[in-house]
Amino acid sequence: MKLRAQKEGLAIPATVAAVLDKDTLVKITADKTVNKAGSANDFHIGRLSVPAKATNGKGTVETRFKELIEIKFSGNIAAGAIVKLAAADGGTGENVAVAWVSGTDVWERAFGVVWKGANGAVGEVLTW
Repeated sequence: MKLRAQKEGLAIPATVAAVLDKDTLVKITADKTVNKAGSANDFHIGRLSVPAKATNGKGTVETRFKELIEIKFSGNIAAGAIVKLAAADGGTGENVAVAWVSGTDVWERAFGVVWKGANGAVGEVLTW
């Protein structure tokens, strides 16, 4: 890949599962963990702006997202899953995220991608 132009996005620290070159496109592989987006149809989240020096080392990803938020999940949602908003929590009025389902939900309902998964608790989501 050769970077031609850039508008700076949200940069986040991440565990990098392999030693990769700077500017490598990456995908989420586990909670707060990325690896090279190299397969057909991979959902890349951005590029490595600061690569890790060792496998499972710390690096920085320049994402294509605007925000990293904490939000309550409805059900068990793993890192890398796309989510949509559900009805607000009846007891607290908090926003709730639920899994977005390909073939059932329209793309316009997609709210973001899970950065740190959770099961019925608070997780982290990267939002557009």
